[in-house]
Amino acid sequence: MSVNTGFQSKRTIALGMVIGTGGLTYFGIVPIVLGGLLSSGRIDAAQLGWAATAETIFTAAGLLLGIKLLGPSSSRWIVVLAGLIMAAANLLTLVAPDIWQILAVRSVAGMSQGVLVAVAALSIAFSSIPARLSGIFLAVSVPPPLFLAYYLPSALMPRFGSSAGFATLAFIGAICALCALFIRDDFALKLRESRNRIRWTLPTVSALVGILLSSAGFGAAWAYVDPLGASHNLLPSQIGLAVSAAIVGQFVVSTLVAVIGWRLPMLMTLLVVSGVQIAIPILMLASGTPLSFVLVLTAFGLLWQGASPFATGLLAALDDSRMLAPLTFPLQLVGLAVGPLAASAVAGTDIALVLIIASGFYAITFLAYLLVMYKTARSGIVLPKTVEEEVVAQPGPILAQASSPQ
Repeated sequence: MSVNTGFQSKRTIALGMVIGTGGLTYFGIVPIVLGGLLSSGRIDAAQLGWAATAETIFTAAGLLLGIKLLGPSSSRWIVVLAGLIMAAANLLTLVAPDIWQILAVRSVAGMSQGVLVAVAALSIAFSSIPARLSGIFLAVSVPPPLFLAYYLPSALMPRFGSSAGFATLAFIGAICALCALFIRDDFALKLRESRNRIRWTLPTVSALVGILLSSAGFGAAWAYVDPLGASHNLLPSQIGLAVSAAIVGQFVVSTLVAVIGWRLPMLMTLLVVSGVQIAIPILMLASGTPLSFVLVLTAFGLLWQGASPFATGLLAALDDSRMLAPLTFPLQLVGLAVGPLAASAVAGTDIALVLIIASGFYAITFLAYLLVMYKTARSGIVLPKTVEEEVVAQPGPILAQASSPQ
């Protein structure tokens, strides 16, 4: 799966993927690490939700901060510091005496994690093939948290206690800091002033709205998978199997996108996926058997994950500055926080209302991408059908500029 972005060496790309994966690892093991705080009596169920929301929001803020700081700078020391702060914040979580200090250190951890993810986000955004590199990143970022999701509760926590999760995250932060020491390339290209301005147009805003709301739709339904399964009289083991299958499906689809799927039409793929996702939450209501529940939930998860690289590629194609494309990750994180928050207002009334809200988010997403297609056609803006076509037909104006005298 060799890939070269043109301005970064393969070593820098690989290190960036490792660092970005370290920043995202927490989200794969949220139920385990926060569950450890709950089981030890340090927080209650409501406070668990506060901690999860705070860390998600601050990770999104850290991503934006990292994009701002690292965009014009090649200083690897910013990333080293972020890794060390992540390590320290996770260690401080082990000794924080009350919920407010726990929230404070989890927010700091979130900010540092966001900066780490920004390293990968910038490499993807300034690549000549952002959709493919995004697919590679999503694929390689799944196995580590998937491994920890099994190994922490089955081996580490029984031996070392509920604090093992945060100690593991602290170790990951230190590894990210060490990796950053070996980066020599710039994190982003230094563009001319005329190309350094974001093109705020109706298509770019609509594309951003599509990313935000598709993640809100996914987050709204995903957060309530357990009570949904229980409403179908499924056993906890059957619900866990469905979640695991969905995560594996996300890994498989990300790998397929990275290898060959990135050649699919960007905008048309996003339209088809969002259209199908309107129906899937409703199908969840009818998926009463274990097999149908696994299949529908897997489809729901892999379609959301599989569409993400195409959303990144669309932003890169719409905006010459390439500064919108890194916003994919923070917008997804905000959406994953907004979706469950919106669904929580009706979750206690009827689980079906949660799924209707999820479908509604995807319906608006579909309209947003439809608006992108309509406005670009009316304005005479010719988007490449695929990222591959963009690279072949227009051999990277950004990359060409990077090699010209400034």
